[in-house]
Amino acid sequence: MRYLLLLIITLFTGVITGQNEGFRNNADALVLAANATQGSFGATAHFTNPKRTTDGSVYLFKKWKNYAMIVTINDEKFSLNNINLNIEKNVFVSKISEDSIFTFNFNNIDKFIVNNRKFKSFYHINENRVFEVIYESDDFTIMKGYRVSLIEGSANPMINRKNNKLVQKSSIYVMKGNDINSFKLSKKRILALIGNDAERVNKIEQFASENRLSYKDPIDVRSMLEHCCLNN
Repeated sequence: MRYLLLLIITLFTGVITGQNEGFRNNADALVLAANATQGSFGATAHFTNPKRTTDGSVYLFKKWKNYAMIVTINDEKFSLNNINLNIEKNVFVSKISEDSIFTFNFNNIDKFIVNNRKFKSFYHINENRVFEVIYESDDFTIMKGYRVSLIEGSANPMINRKNNKLVQKSSIYVMKGNDINSFKLSKKRILALIGNDAERVNKIEQFASENRLSYKDPIDVRSMLEHCCLNN
């Protein structure tokens, strides 16, 4: 079945080469791939816009033109430049027409790399959730989880909110083994993750000081840990 999928994508895109096989934002290829693999990667759905006006969005990225590399559990790679994350449903989707989207599942997919940001799916609190991987090692993984909440509008002029509003929020988590727990970024907690190893602690502190990095910024924390642990 995998070879049938590759054949279909080849016929519609002609861009599968070596380690960079790709959908390349081809709507027909996505639809046929879904049918040919019986949902191995996802499925197509039609939608209509809601009648009530709602400000904000359930989608993580403001624009749909995002470059993605989809990596399967067999380390096959497919590229796509039309993708977004539906935070509410915890799924990646591709807009293939004005009223149709292709929804990916993680059945045979290991990770999505969107605009150089890595996303994986993990089981947490009785459901599969998509997390952005900030830093990953054999000992622990630091991740960012996203959620969206609806603030209902009101006809009360004193509230000054006639439209509904979707608000996106994020939280940091740490995973050790299969356990995922909330995690607050701080110098003390980050150094504890590496076992307060004197050599690594000195390396992190010096690197953070020289580059004016913050222990509360996820991107800065990734730079520290990569410098400390990956370059050993």
